[in-house]
Amino acid sequence: MTDKQNSMSVNKHVLTQDLNLRQYSNTAIFLRDRLFVLSPSAQNQHNWFDLSKVNVDRYQEKQYKGFLVVRFFDKLLVADLDRFIREMMPTNVYVQPSSGRPHWKFNIKFSNSTHYIVNQQNPSKAYPVREFSVKQLQELLNKRA
Repeated sequence: MTDKQNSMSVNKHVLTQDLNLRQYSNTAIFLRDRLFVLSPSAQNQHNWFDLSKVNVDRYQEKQYKGFLVVRFFDKLLVADLDRFIREMMPTNVYVQPSSGRPHWKFNIKFSNSTHYIVNQQNPSKAYPVREFSVKQLQELLNKRA
């Protein structure tokens, strides 16, 4: 198994078993009823992750209640997906690699007892996220289902 596969597997059981979400193909998208959870994994020494434009576009195609759940080592960092997209993902400012799909790149920073997601293309943009326990996340998603 590659490092990327290992990284994508971290806490995946929380999403699929504890939260009863189903993974969409081999993506960072997890669904249940009208819930859409975009759940990248950040398991590297630089605390970075990316979100592909294709996955974000899938969310915007239908009426879902969306959440960003970053699997950051053993933590679950949660944000409202609509607000996060609006504030952190300008539609025309993303990375366009020559061999691959367009995506946004982010880092996770910790300051003053709060985790922040920082946009690598615009480091002045920092978005505070809350750490949730599995139980808290279950309660949040069950209220929205």
